[in-house]
Amino acid sequence: MKARRTPWWYYPLLALIGFLLGLIVATLMTHHASSMVSAPWYVSASIVGVGAVVAWSAWQVHQFAQGKISKMPPERSVNTLVMAQAVGCTAATLFGWYVGIFVVVIQHADVSYFASVSWETAMAAIACLIDVGLGVISEIWCLMPPTGEEKDSK
Repeated sequence: MKARRTPWWYYPLLALIGFLLGLIVATLMTHHASSMVSAPWYVSASIVGVGAVVAWSAWQVHQFAQGKISKMPPERSVNTLVMAQAVGCTAATLFGWYVGIFVVVIQHADVSYFASVSWETAMAAIACLIDVGLGVISEIWCLMPPTGEEKDSK
């Protein structure tokens, strides 16, 4: 079984889906006088923290692939690749979600509550964008060089 990179178009597609969902939910919440759900600073910190842990693990897999680390269970390499793909795709969706909420909330920024929600969602969107980058880089680091395959001489 070959491990494949996540196609590039998954990230914008997932961000678009998240954006539309965030836009719809935020619009409904503002029309129904519900309190807007925001993302406090510790959510943004957690998002980046998860991406950093996955990137650290992927760096170790990369070091193993280059021969700088002598032993590593194959399950760890595969699990790290799956986590890297999950971080990238989930962060892309959440990025779109927070941008969708931001687009609705920024229109009411003159109200202090909505101003704080717009600030928090902007920070969460930036954190998710950082996580998309960490997920993509981690995925690249996790890909192992082919072993035992003969190169085609044609």
